[in-house]
Amino acid sequence: MKKRVIFPLICVLFLGTMACNRSYNKVMKNPDPKFRLEKAHEYYNQGKYEKAQPLFEEHLTMNKGIKNSEEVLFLYAYCFYYLKDYSMGAFYFRNFTTSYPTSKRAEESAFMMAKCYEKESPRYQLDQTNTLKAIDQYQNFASRYPNSTRIADANKAIDELRAKLQKKAYESAYLYYKIKQYQAASVSMKALLKDYPDIADKDKIQYFVVKSNKFYADNSTTSKKMERYEETAKECATFKELYPSSLYLKEIEDIYAKSIEQIKIFQNSEHNGKEKRRS
Repeated sequence: MKKRVIFPLICVLFLGTMACNRSYNKVMKNPDPKFRLEKAHEYYNQGKYEKAQPLFEEHLTMNKGIKNSEEVLFLYAYCFYYLKDYSMGAFYFRNFTTSYPTSKRAEESAFMMAKCYEKESPRYQLDQTNTLKAIDQYQNFASRYPNSTRIADANKAIDELRAKLQKKAYESAYLYYKIKQYQAASVSMKALLKDYPDIADKDKIQYFVVKSNKFYADNSTTSKKMERYEETAKECATFKELYPSSLYLKEIEDIYAKSIEQIKIFQNSEHNGKEKRRS
């Protein structure tokens, strides 16, 4: 019984699709450019962006520079956005802001260019080129239109994009720590604190700086150990000054005490060596 119902339904849908395609082909072949442009707007307003886009493109190609090209280019860019072709959307929104910098639509176009790059921003593990482009374009937007009603949305987007960059930077630094590349881990963690001063759990990151320096010193050659324990002690002192209430403080104090102990051993060894050479 179900098959008997489904088959006629499929036929109806197929015939409907064929009729729509024939109707669209008639529009495309109509010799009147004004009619085709009116149909492009009609399709756009109906949310049929895949049909509106070729008609807008044809108009832009054949009628470059005429009066209504400004609106058409703007809607053409939006077609790409709604069809989720964000790279082309960004390209044409940029094209619009360059071609019509004084237009009443220029502000929205600049914002949408940034939004397209934001949409292209991948998960944090992947290349973040588009994330950086999105941040740059949102910042340019905020600088150019400081009184825009879209400023709050732009700032929110920047915060979210920066959070993604922070996460990627942290995970990269922590990976160095996990694979025991302690010098690289320390350098990366310190860069993270410098580049993102508003990052959460700063004491945790500084904790890994200390731990990385300690392990780096432990595994160094004898001739390098003293200076690296001194660096560890210095990072411990920085930690204690900045985060006196941290949950990591007790372990940091223990690392500091052990580092000072190692420094004294090397200092005594150097002193004894000098005394022997004198005698």
